[in-house]
Amino acid sequence: MQRVVKRSFSLEAYTLEGGATIPVTLGYETYGTLNEQKNNVILVCHYFSANSHAAGKYSPDDSLPGWWDGLIGPGKAVDTDKYFVICTDNLCNVQAKNPLVITTGPKSINPETGRSYGMTFPAFTFRDMAGIQYELMKQLDIRHLVAVMGPSAGGMIALHWAVQYPTMMDHVIGVNTAAQNPIMTSFNVLQHAMRTIKLDSNWNNGEYSEQQEPLEGLHLAIQMMNINAFTASYQESAYPRDSKEAAPYACIETMTSYECALYDKIAINIPLIDANHWLYTARATMMQDVSRGFDSLEEALSRIQARVLMIPCEQDLLQPPEYSQKVVDILKKQGKEADLHMIRSDKGHMAGVLEPHLFENEVKAWLKAGVQIGSN
Repeated sequence: MQRVVKRSFSLEAYTLEGGATIPVTLGYETYGTLNEQKNNVILVCHYFSANSHAAGKYSPDDSLPGWWDGLIGPGKAVDTDKYFVICTDNLCNVQAKNPLVITTGPKSINPETGRSYGMTFPAFTFRDMAGIQYELMKQLDIRHLVAVMGPSAGGMIALHWAVQYPTMMDHVIGVNTAAQNPIMTSFNVLQHAMRTIKLDSNWNNGEYSEQQEPLEGLHLAIQMMNINAFTASYQESAYPRDSKEAAPYACIETMTSYECALYDKIAINIPLIDANHWLYTARATMMQDVSRGFDSLEEALSRIQARVLMIPCEQDLLQPPEYSQKVVDILKKQGKEADLHMIRSDKGHMAGVLEPHLFENEVKAWLKAGVQIGSN
């Protein structure tokens, strides 16, 4: 794939679902070539802790490509020889300190005060993200999409696209995702993580300085997400116990080797992540509900005209497969074209990002069906 270039777009004013109006600037990347008819476009939405770098490399020297590079590229399931792929950064992107991420959120400067928003930044939802991406498509004069797709939070955004802009796309593909975030996940990961950040003595109601950030609270919040994103069997193999070590048995303050291994792994990404941005994104995930504003989930999903493919993982603890099955069952009952492809992996939720080979054939076939590209 050609060298990837980061771009940005801005909206002078966007009114969020909660009613507040703010200026927005977000980053985005593209892969492949936009055809003359502008009808070969696929929008990829990123997951909770990712960003718009979904595929390729900025430089040949980059150690790793984008997070869904196994799925996106020349000759791959999302074939950039055929499709023009767009991926944007989200509002409140957790990697707010990553120089390659362009996002608007608590760390941004409020033009009305000249200071960072902090906790005065308004709440956002994944419906808002779909709306902001829709405005980008209008800026690019793209009037129809082959597909909107994504894993986890990205799939949540894709489902909002399907409900809010039903004639805008041919396909929606959601991987390890849900139309409504499971209450268990809202409690066990998201609410607990938000409270952990707030309990850090350095959080200071979100008014912390770069010299005194709530890093320990943030570290634990990320660890909570990491642990639940994989299965128990994966954790046993990734962080094996050492039954011969003596120090943790002699001193309660001494961490085991597997505790140290996980702590150090989480610590690698901490320099890129902002605690308030993590908190806001956790809240947006918690509030995921495509039925808001409708009398029922059935009524919301009845608006969908796109073909919907849901890809859950049997071992997913964060977005259990019954939530994907529920979406498919409702759509089929309504006479719509929907299907479910179950994958199995001890990587659980993260299989949707780390193991695209488990569903690449299904994605390729789903995209191919019933789409005419390049014709007027």
